[in-house]
Amino acid sequence: MLKLPLVSFIVTSYNYEKYILKTLESIKNQTYKNFEIIVVDDCSSDNSRQIIEQFISENQDLKITMLIHEENQGQLASMIKGLKHAQGQFVSFVDSDDVLMPEYAQAHIRVHLETSVAFTSCQIIEIGEDDEVHTMKSIASPHSAALDKLFEVEKPEYKILKRKRFGGWYWSPNSSAIFRKSSLELIKNYKNTDKWKICPDKFLFNFANLIGGSAIIYAPLTGYRRHKNNAGSCSLVTGNKKLHSDYTTKINIVNNIKIRPETIKFLWQERKTLGYRNTLKLIVQTL
Repeated sequence: MLKLPLVSFIVTSYNYEKYILKTLESIKNQTYKNFEIIVVDDCSSDNSRQIIEQFISENQDLKITMLIHEENQGQLASMIKGLKHAQGQFVSFVDSDDVLMPEYAQAHIRVHLETSVAFTSCQIIEIGEDDEVHTMKSIASPHSAALDKLFEVEKPEYKILKRKRFGGWYWSPNSSAIFRKSSLELIKNYKNTDKWKICPDKFLFNFANLIGGSAIIYAPLTGYRRHKNNAGSCSLVTGNKKLHSDYTTKINIVNNIKIRPETIKFLWQERKTLGYRNTLKLIVQTL
């Protein structure tokens, strides 16, 4: 019997006791059932850890693990810790204040099995503190027939993005994406995590797109929560809204000032793994 690949949901938790249970429940309720959950708590000072422990004790049928930082290390450090423990072929980093639509994993994996991109990213729905909805659309691909038998949901419409020059795209937040884990192997060696205590998606998405390209799914499969405590400015794509050109230019400049030199430095550090010629080729793409 055919078996679909394992998806590792890595939930990065820090002081979101109000939302973490809803996040975990949204993963539990996925129509795609072959998954594991890894929660990395980054030294929360509220009741987040107790809520997670309670969820684990009440859901013994789920494959779920909690990892703990005894000192706050920031979101990227939590993501890398979870990545090192992930058993899945595919990985989704989920912020602990966001929620996933039931078809989230099924739609993403369907696209991954038709393509070979580093990651897929979906559109989002903005939700408020009390779950009220604030913000959706359509394309296609060849190999559907065989996959129709494995998936209950209709094939999502998506567009494959060629590997672009660096910084040439604006991403949805962490929770919108599922990565092919093999494309993130190098990230496990990344040490300068203190540079990305918040908004690590800017670095991670640009790096992964540089390595293996990406695909955008034209369906809102993630509920991105806007509230006073989150880094809302990190969300640069919402449904079909387009940002004002002056604003996107400004953000692009700010991103590249920070991301480009850090990426070049990291690529050069990994030149033995990548190969000297491949490293130079990737560095040229960042310029």
